[in-house]
Amino acid sequence: MAKKDYKKLEDTNIVTLIDDCIGRSVGYSDSELSTERSKVIDYYNGTLPKPIHDGNSKYVSLDVYDAVESLRAALLETFSSGNKTVKFAAQNQEDVLMAQVCTEYTDYVCHRQNDLYNIFSSVIFDGLVARVGVAKVFWQESKDYDYEDFEELTEDELDMLLAQDGIDLVDDDEDDLGLHTGTISIEVDTSQVVIENIAPEEFLIEAQAKNLDDVNFCAHRTKKTISELRLMGYDESDIDKIGEHNDVDLETDPEVLSRFENIGNGRGFDSGGYQDQVRTVMVYEAYIMLDVEATGEAELYRVVKAGNVLLEKSKATRRPFVTFCPLPVPHTFYGNNYSSKVIATQNARTVLTRSILDHAMITNNPRYTVLKGALTNPRELIDNRVGGLVNVTRPDAISPMMQAPLNPFIFQTIAMLDEDKEDTTGVSKISQGLNKDALSQQNSAAMVEQLATMSQQRQKIIARNFASQFVKPLFQEVYLLCVENETQDKIVELSGKYVKVNPRAWKEKRDVTIEMHLGYGEQQKEAEKYLNLHAMLSADPNLSVMYQQANQYELAKKIMTMTGIKDVDTYLTNPEELPEPQPDPAEEMQKQMLQQQMELQERQTTIGEMKLQMEMQMAEMKNEIERMKLENQLAIASDQLDHKEDQLDHKKEMNIAELVLAQQAEEITAIASPNG
Repeated sequence: MAKKDYKKLEDTNIVTLIDDCIGRSVGYSDSELSTERSKVIDYYNGTLPKPIHDGNSKYVSLDVYDAVESLRAALLETFSSGNKTVKFAAQNQEDVLMAQVCTEYTDYVCHRQNDLYNIFSSVIFDGLVARVGVAKVFWQESKDYDYEDFEELTEDELDMLLAQDGIDLVDDDEDDLGLHTGTISIEVDTSQVVIENIAPEEFLIEAQAKNLDDVNFCAHRTKKTISELRLMGYDESDIDKIGEHNDVDLETDPEVLSRFENIGNGRGFDSGGYQDQVRTVMVYEAYIMLDVEATGEAELYRVVKAGNVLLEKSKATRRPFVTFCPLPVPHTFYGNNYSSKVIATQNARTVLTRSILDHAMITNNPRYTVLKGALTNPRELIDNRVGGLVNVTRPDAISPMMQAPLNPFIFQTIAMLDEDKEDTTGVSKISQGLNKDALSQQNSAAMVEQLATMSQQRQKIIARNFASQFVKPLFQEVYLLCVENETQDKIVELSGKYVKVNPRAWKEKRDVTIEMHLGYGEQQKEAEKYLNLHAMLSADPNLSVMYQQANQYELAKKIMTMTGIKDVDTYLTNPEELPEPQPDPAEEMQKQMLQQQMELQERQTTIGEMKLQMEMQMAEMKNEIERMKLENQLAIASDQLDHKEDQLDHKKEMNIAELVLAQQAEEITAIASPNG
């Protein structure tokens, strides 16, 4: 099959193609969706339903408002209560610390550099009221300047200073000695990730879109002044070509008009044609699949246009939008409208309540039948002055008109409508902790907990949708933008310590885990489970061996975080940072005494051994003397003819031996003595 010859797209072709996509998207958004959103906002504000007759009660039941704000409060408490609900998962044991660093830094970007709480609040509101809430996440290049003074620098020193990148001379004075004094500016890179909420009417997507990832066209439309376009750095010649262009005026959009109804429907700033630099034009930042180079394969492009002028065109890797649909419908981008499900309830409750109020007003101010000509002055009857008089000519001149009683089923119907609203929205008084009669003699604590859990099921589904559709991809996109664009090392606080990190060295992809605790008292209940776990591990001797100090520290942090304590490190110290334990003085004294006792015992044992050894030597010497005596006697008996001189020699030797034996006996006695 021969390869087709594709035609390259010129800028004019791209503008025409985008205008066509915009036209189809705007037709669906500004007609069907905008009308529905306008109606929902009117019900939310309590301007609908209108009274049927003049003079009737103007009361409006705020069921739509209650449903939206109750669920918004529950979701904000879950995801913005200060707890670390979003964490990056470690891929292995060596990756635990890095995962914590990534979590802390991404959390810093979202909550400190951006106001994530208000972004969550706005996106949740748009999702509940306008079917879909949209946020835009992108890297914004920006610079700032610090100014510093210098004094008495030589020419060479000043040149060396100015040779550094980002340093410019602002002011310079040279004295008679050739020394310079002045001011320099230091360029500071303030680029960062920006997260902003997009109004529903400003976001466009093709009508048949199923999801944001596979869509061929989506766009963000905003009104910009000519001056703003210049500050954004667009070419002056392109800006001059924009001219007047017939485009959609968002100020007349029904949704916008309903949003600002309470503060007046006046239009925004208008220069009146006197200053072109403040003239507003509609700017479209479109993300569209195009085959610009005629390769046969379409790629994602970011195209910015105003009027018929193409201001910017570049390839894109991702669409910078994150969306939240509370009630998704398979195979469609826009799901069901959460708030519109409560409109029927608000209409019914409003009508019934108005009838009650109108009946009470009529009952308190009844009508009368009056006999014609029997009143001297009919105005006296109309005047309801306390203590006022009505002059009549006959006693039966005035009689109260019979008033139909109030239908007793009205209150039952209102209660039924309350149950219907709870079933529709999943928000009940029990789940909110507002029903003071829930815990009664008929309802045990376990039953109330079961009822609260059942009523929260629909809330939890919407919360999971918010977590999977919005929160998880939002943090992943913020993380990826930091990895791709950060040029400087960052300082992150981790467990009370400041750690220098380099986002450029991080892995491109990380899994995100989200912990949710939705509903009244659910976090406290979860904290109690961990407290019970601590008690079980501490009490069991077999488990306590495995339940060491580091494990106790992590469990305590978990419990404190779940109970709403943010600054955990203020109250707990990491076991790794604890100082070496100091010895107990009492234990040290006891050890010394024990050591002395052992030394004394050892000394006594040594003395006993020496005494025993000396006694054995004495016994041997005694045996030797006895042997010598016996030999002497045998010698004398056998040879009496020996010379007397030899006898004397033997006797002399014996005396010497006895003398030595006596000296050794004295030495043994001295060693064994305690005072020796």
